[in-house]
Amino acid sequence: DISSSSCHSYKIPKHQQVGRMGGPRKLLQRVGDCVCIGIASFLIWRYALDEPQNWTQTKQGFGELFEAAGDKWDEWDLGNFSNVLDNLDDFSFADLFDEDPKHRQQGDNSTRSWKSGFIQPNNGGLHLTLQNALDDTWQNEFAAAVKDWQESDALELSTEKVAVDHACNRVYGVMVVCNGNFGASGWVGINENSINYRGVIVSSVAKMNEFYLRNANFDLRRFTMCHELGHGFGLPHTDENPYNKNLGDCLDYTDDPEENLIPGEVNMAKLRNLYLTRSLRRVESNGAIVETTELLV
Repeated sequence: DISSSSCHSYKIPKHQQVGRMGGPRKLLQRVGDCVCIGIASFLIWRYALDEPQNWTQTKQGFGELFEAAGDKWDEWDLGNFSNVLDNLDDFSFADLFDEDPKHRQQGDNSTRSWKSGFIQPNNGGLHLTLQNALDDTWQNEFAAAVKDWQESDALELSTEKVAVDHACNRVYGVMVVCNGNFGASGWVGINENSINYRGVIVSSVAKMNEFYLRNANFDLRRFTMCHELGHGFGLPHTDENPYNKNLGDCLDYTDDPEENLIPGEVNMAKLRNLYLTRSLRRVESNGAIVETTELLV
């Protein structure tokens, strides 16, 4: 025997049934339930969904609400450092590069530039904001890496301290730098550049993986920070063999990070080529395409 109203359904024991509505007490209970549901619906409509005026806006509001809830859950999880490694003594630092997505996937080690709107004319270079979403344990490594990259005459960097974001949410037009516990992924750090349909960078996220780095030494952390910022500017790896001679720059794979802590001249030259030069193409009478690259002054 099921007795229902417009608010909900539930089973009523036969000995409590009085007529169709189940008696005055049950009627009051149902009215109370409807009032509670109505109040809750109003609060959701007004405060959680931002007062949608039609069904389309309501669906959009619920979608954003669920997305925000998912992001918050991810942030709680990624900010849990209770299960990280005590140190990297049992790892060869070079072995971690075997799982680097840029190393595994052919074509990912290409050079890319930022969208032209971020590159200033008249030899002004790339003007980029780095949003510092790191927790307090990473401030020294971040400051050192930014200072090192600012030695480039092709970069004009500004930093903005924002709320700590272990979920590493992307922001258009900037590079977000963050740390979180991404687990035993095989990578100590990763950079994810967002590329538009023209093949240029429009946003970047540099992630430090605390599963490996939370208790690592300063040199390992500084190398990783410098490395991922470099990718965020559009630079490729200098060399992908971590066991050969170190080249002295932080985009060179290495088993001895203390020898590759800062950007090298090869990195600076590529930045100048990206942001301080102009390339012109012309078609010769025989059909040959000639590209001229000019270093602007």
